[in-house]
Amino acid sequence: MVVLLVWGAGLGAAAQFGKIAVTIDVFREIYPVGEVALGFLISCVGFVGLVFGVVGGIFSPRLGIKRMFILGIFSAAVLSALQSFSMPFFLLIILRIFEGASHLFIVVAGPILMARHSSLRARSGIMTLWSSFFGLSYMIVALIAPWIIARAGLQGLLLSHAFYMLIIGLCLSKSLKSGAAHSKNKDEHDSFDFANLLKLHVKIYQSPWLSAAALGFVFYTGLYIALLTYLPEFVAPEWRTGLSASLPFASIVVSLTFGVVLLGFVSAVQAVVIGYILIAFGAFPLLLVVGNDPLFVALSIVLIGSTGIVPGASFAALAELNQSDQDRAYATGAIAQLGNVGTSSGPPLLAAIIAVSGVLGTVGFIILFCFFGILVHLLLARRRSKYLASID
Repeated sequence: MVVLLVWGAGLGAAAQFGKIAVTIDVFREIYPVGEVALGFLISCVGFVGLVFGVVGGIFSPRLGIKRMFILGIFSAAVLSALQSFSMPFFLLIILRIFEGASHLFIVVAGPILMARHSSLRARSGIMTLWSSFFGLSYMIVALIAPWIIARAGLQGLLLSHAFYMLIIGLCLSKSLKSGAAHSKNKDEHDSFDFANLLKLHVKIYQSPWLSAAALGFVFYTGLYIALLTYLPEFVAPEWRTGLSASLPFASIVVSLTFGVVLLGFVSAVQAVVIGYILIAFGAFPLLLVVGNDPLFVALSIVLIGSTGIVPGASFAALAELNQSDQDRAYATGAIAQLGNVGTSSGPPLLAAIIAVSGVLGTVGFIILFCFFGILVHLLLARRRSKYLASID
């Protein structure tokens, strides 16, 4: 039950992106700003994680994992409620950036709590479940947002999200086990001064083990939220709600079926590479069917379904490549950091590309991100092999 509540909090954290992404047309009517600015409204939640993702890995044991998680949930509730009031666009952006701090607290503490409240035997399945929270949340929001907005407006949607986070927070406050507020094993980098933080970042991103999962994951997050947001805009309005809901569902189904099976036959890194290859090949047919809404919808679902392999395999790679708890904490912080680089940069970048070159630019965007996702894993695998060969 606790695992499901923690996962439910993850759904609410993902909805911090989804509540804006699936209602972008409504915000377009309220705020007469450019498409890139609207894309930034979606992605700015990720800016705090972009800057402080690794810091979150240090901060969490000091504050206490449970306390950090609950604080993130209640902060999310308050900020979503505040966003329901009419305000200038710049003020909404500021609130969204503060919301990014609550998002970071939830996504850093969530995987640790999922592991803490699961058996060793069930842990891999539980972590795969955690990796699905973003897609499922997006699907749920895409399904219910039009219904809520039709009856209570955009304010009703934002207040609904606030109420959901409040209830989840109250339930988890009573259900979660408390851990130690402070780590007993102080690491050499366990300090918040700039020099130590800089050394820690260098240590992580120079390591082909610590950085691998995050450096591969960033291209997935850059693709995923951007495609979920803008692929539906290539079809007629009557197709958009169904497509917005179907896309994340497809990625979840593939992740929990084919993705899990694939990990039984190949390494986690190899699974990520296979995932990117499938995404790239799935992008080309879009060029041939744009304007044919039924076919475009079907092929978009196939394309996004193929993305479902990458997140589960990336989290598996984190555990596969890093054996100690400390190394896994650092690698998780890097995933939080670079994951937010992707979610922050993907939507405004794709918005700008679509404005210039439409579906052709979209396909190029997908292929380029897949290419770099594959390349980074191949290069890091080569570095690991060379190092291991040198010490034999």
